[in-house]
Amino acid sequence: MSLLEITGLTHSFGENLLYKNAGFTLNKGEHIGIVGQNGTGKSTLIKICTEQIIPDSGRIIWQPNITIGYLDQYAEIDHTLTMKEFLKSAFAKLFEIEIQVMQLYEKAADGDMKNLELAAYYQEQLETHDFYSIDTAIERVANGLGLLAIGLDRPIIEMSGGQRAKVILAKLLLEKPDVLLLDEPTNFLDKDHVAWLAEYLSSLGKCFFSCFP
Repeated sequence: MSLLEITGLTHSFGENLLYKNAGFTLNKGEHIGIVGQNGTGKSTLIKICTEQIIPDSGRIIWQPNITIGYLDQYAEIDHTLTMKEFLKSAFAKLFEIEIQVMQLYEKAADGDMKNLELAAYYQEQLETHDFYSIDTAIERVANGLGLLAIGLDRPIIEMSGGQRAKVILAKLLLEKPDVLLLDEPTNFLDKDHVAWLAEYLSSLGKCFFSCFP
């Protein structure tokens, strides 16, 4: 099944023609990588896919109702958070469901079966999405990217630029969107961390499109 289809893509940056009537299709489960020198339009292509850049011409069609994760290593993040707090925000929707479950169980204390059944339904959703293994998932990804060694309780503000970039990547991996758009994800990673990332991405069973220098 096609998740993304690009047709007739033409775009220039100044006098530099990056694409002329180009196109490609990203299918479910596919892993696509683009390698090229700086200035050849790799990052521009990803930004066109995320509608951050409007091309001169062409059609970009996403499959409806899919989740898309974009790696922006220079995104602004809340520096008052610790690394663990920031990574936990990848599961914000699940924490909201947990609150709903607790509230429903409180309402069901008087024997209200409707609230009890609804609480059980949401409880099952939490279990399906491994809510009770969040800490384990965070530690696994943090360790794989070399972040565990600096401490999960380390405040973001005390981290280097490279460490913050890895934390942003870690959060995106934990979110597990249907499609990952990764712009030079191996920046700031050593050989072992690159190998771990490749294995982890393959194990996710998700579709991803990556650019590499």
